Amino acid sequence: MKKTILFALFLIAASTMKAQFHWEPIDHQGNRTQTYPKVTEPNPEIQAMMNQVDTANIYNSIAWMQQFIREAYSPEAMLTQNWLIERYEELGLEPSIHYFIDRHNDTLDAGNVIAIQPGTLYPDEYIIVSSHYDHNSGPGADDNASGTAGVLEAARILSQYTFKRSIIYINFNAEENGLYGSMGYAKDCARQDMNILGNFNLDMIGWYPPELDTIKMYTACYHLSRNLYEYYSSVANLYLPETPTLWLTGGEAGRGDHIRFCTYEYPAIYLGDVEYISQHPCYHKPCDTIGSGVNNFKLAEAFVKATIAATAELANGDLPPQHFAATCDSTTIYLRWDEAENTSHYRLFRDDVLIAELTDTAFEDNEAYDGQMHDYYVVAVKTDGTENNESNHEKMMVSPALPLPFNNDFNDNTRGIRLLGDNWQHLQKTEDEDDYYWGTRASHNKDTNGFISVAETDWFSIPSEVSNVTLSFDFFAIATFNYNFDKMYGRFNIQVSTDRVHWHLLDAIYSRNWKHVEYSLNDYIGEPFVQLRILIEDVENYDLEKKVSSIYYLYGIDNLTIDFSSVSLPETNYELFTSFEICPNPTVSQVEIHTDLSDPYLLGVYNLMGIKVMEFHDFNDGNLDISTLPSGVYFIKATQFGKSISKRIIKQ
Repeated sequence: MKKTILFALFLIAASTMKAQFHWEPIDHQGNRTQTYPKVTEPNPEIQAMMNQVDTANIYNSIAWMQQFIREAYSPEAMLTQNWLIERYEELGLEPSIHYFIDRHNDTLDAGNVIAIQPGTLYPDEYIIVSSHYDHNSGPGADDNASGTAGVLEAARILSQYTFKRSIIYINFNAEENGLYGSMGYAKDCARQDMNILGNFNLDMIGWYPPELDTIKMYTACYHLSRNLYEYYSSVANLYLPETPTLWLTGGEAGRGDHIRFCTYEYPAIYLGDVEYISQHPCYHKPCDTIGSGVNNFKLAEAFVKATIAATAELANGDLPPQHFAATCDSTTIYLRWDEAENTSHYRLFRDDVLIAELTDTAFEDNEAYDGQMHDYYVVAVKTDGTENNESNHEKMMVSPALPLPFNNDFNDNTRGIRLLGDNWQHLQKTEDEDDYYWGTRASHNKDTNGFISVAETDWFSIPSEVSNVTLSFDFFAIATFNYNFDKMYGRFNIQVSTDRVHWHLLDAIYSRNWKHVEYSLNDYIGEPFVQLRILIEDVENYDLEKKVSSIYYLYGIDNLTIDFSSVSLPETNYELFTSFEICPNPTVSQVEIHTDLSDPYLLGVYNLMGIKVMEFHDFNDGNLDISTLPSGVYFIKATQFGKSISKRIIKQ
């Protein structure tokens, strides 16, 4: 074994990681629109790879790991980490350790073990094959020595070959404690804006109900990874028709390290027989050993073979056209996409009807001015005459620019805003007030645990002579359960785009009460095409073992405004605020702020041009330091539940 342990690609000093355990919004594209190769015939070379899978190797790896209770913080976890390093070194790979922090902001002694097999043509495009190696309550043969043994066996075989794209083999620590290892790694991938095409996460691949004669592999994912699941299942069923891959009958799989990749918009799926987990007699018990916890090596072999086939096909495959996008003006829809390799020409479709065959990667459709929303996609015709899979789909309609400034209080209609998804409803705030908002409902149970709803503005232009542009709206999110469970999962992702390819994240927020937020759009001044969207999505993990019969979510938005006022804020007062005191005034460096509000509120500091120079979310009464501001006149504005008050101060 090497005496020096290499750090992983994204190692960040522990001192810089403090207070960063929780999920944080990171402005990166992710791969939400990722599409995958069409595989129609088995590749003999890949079949030869699959034939090399040896269940004796899987058995021996599980037998070694089940000697210990591999609790994430224990010396046994460190022992397992070092054993994994030795296994990858034996394969000629260069393993490294990725360290992360837990909820207490402590760096664990044992980290994530990583081995990277670089691609020859596209080394910055990655496929991840992963598992977790820790277990807290016993030998953990099935959970998850089996998945870790599967990753090692896949690495043993795939590392003998070269591929166009890079493959990352990774074994996470601290999955059982809260998915800490995968959270830290996925977060660092997002910070680096890595191009991850997909994550195949092996977790519990060795137990099957003994009374069932025919082995089936069940798997699932969250909705944003559905394209990856469709690709994986088509490849698995092509190469292993005798062991069919099926969609989990209990809905989308939300437990496992894959979910942390979904949180950062990377496609990821869970591979393991979760279909029968409730029947597993040794799940999280001391009897989880070979024989009782792992009872079916044919199942484990099939999962590893399917993973090898899907990884190899993707690592060497020709991708469909990526980043297909549509923008518009008042007469024309403009379509563009990335060039696809090994392509002779492209076939462009509108509403499933072929409208053009071309060699360019852009097209102007000036025949779709009927005021209807149209569905577009493109197909690449390869040099051998075969067609690849469809690109991602884009829905667009010809429309005039949204006139600015813009406001919609949602009392009457959704003018200027498109509500995408089936769950939006027009709801009244109270029975006593003639005040309405639009809400999206989602009911979760053991059959469904993922949803997405989008509120998207019409396109607009921001004049170059404007000095200050602000987006604001009110929102809330509530969840009710049939037991005491106080945690929110869905978030409001606030995104903006100038090309509908790159959606930049302004913020990711949630609140159980009505809350007012404001965001600067000054970075987009002078842009001819801008669109905003509020994407509400559940991509988190919660425990269905608590026997939840239903989980009910309600999200609401109201008073969406885009404004470019460049005048100073007047002193205002609303009945919500009966007290708003700022002293001393004038001040040299600090002021004390006091209100009669019991809950935190949004506090902004504006200069005389109306430009926000400081902002504090969830501000509580107390000290505000403005010593860094130049001398002059400012307005301090407090906002809560859509009501605001501001006062003028002098900074000496």
